[in-house]
Amino acid sequence: MRKGESFQRISISPAEYKQLEIAEPKTKSVKILKRIQAFKLIYLGCKYSDIAGFLSVTNNTITNWINYYKEGGIDSLLVLNYKGGQAKLNDDQLSELRIEASKGVFAFAKDVQHYISKNFGIEYNISHVQRLCKKNFNYPFKKQD
Repeated sequence: MRKGESFQRISISPAEYKQLEIAEPKTKSVKILKRIQAFKLIYLGCKYSDIAGFLSVTNNTITNWINYYKEGGIDSLLVLNYKGGQAKLNDDQLSELRIEASKGVFAFAKDVQHYISKNFGIEYNISHVQRLCKKNFNYPFKKQD
């Protein structure tokens, strides 16, 4: 809530509550389940801070969920919009790395890290480079004779 705005509690209609009850047993995501439970508790008149404490989330999280609801109704609560961290390397760059790895250019993940930095201008933490190698190459690399 911004300074100067008056607090206005949202209200859930009986039809929306029924929609939540139908969605709840079908939900596999714990995050979405918490949203459903929060809005069922809002329907029952519980205070937002009590709901946050009960569900072990912050008051800001409850506020975010309320904003999702205001923008798209109950359906927007039932979808996770988080796409995760986006890849820094594109498909062509990954392909180039695979080719270089197949030639035996890399002995260690640090070599891959240096190659990415030098050729693509992208900085990666070494632990991420190791995960990248495990996912895309035969890693750990074989010792070269």
